[in-house]
Amino acid sequence: MLSRRTFITTGLLGAAALATAHWLRGPHAPPGDASLRALDADAQAILGAFVPVLLAGALPVAVEARRQAVADTIRGIDIAVSGLSPNSQDELHQLFALLALPPARLAVARVNAPWPQASESDVRACLDRFRGSSLTLLRSAYGALHQLTFAAWYGNAASWQRIGYPGPPELRA
Repeated sequence: MLSRRTFITTGLLGAAALATAHWLRGPHAPPGDASLRALDADAQAILGAFVPVLLAGALPVAVEARRQAVADTIRGIDIAVSGLSPNSQDELHQLFALLALPPARLAVARVNAPWPQASESDVRACLDRFRGSSLTLLRSAYGALHQLTFAAWYGNAASWQRIGYPGPPELRA
């Protein structure tokens, strides 16, 4: 016979398990730019935290111009990811899915706040840990994020003026 205490305990444990499952199933970020092909809302939120830190000093200072530059860079990353091999795309999706999970964000990235609210100092510390990690996986994650971000930023003609690049030479036939 089931006692009242066992029934209540089982009910509370079941409710906690359902709440945890709902929390883990995601997405963990607010809806992002639906026009992007390769990056979901979680990836956009993560990149929204990483891009300003990786491009520190290169982004415009004005708030709206900075926001637009970050959004343009994320769109550029989306284009680059769309052109990668299916295996590379899967690896990036797995990285973003891992970093989007709150327990993994805490354990692996050591960032307490959700990515859209993460402080630049926390994100910088996370990237520094990834770059200097003894784990090849984390160093590879840093390399991929760094290369994709810089390729998207410096591949965008809007950023060329800030670095004094006149653009590619014109070829004449």
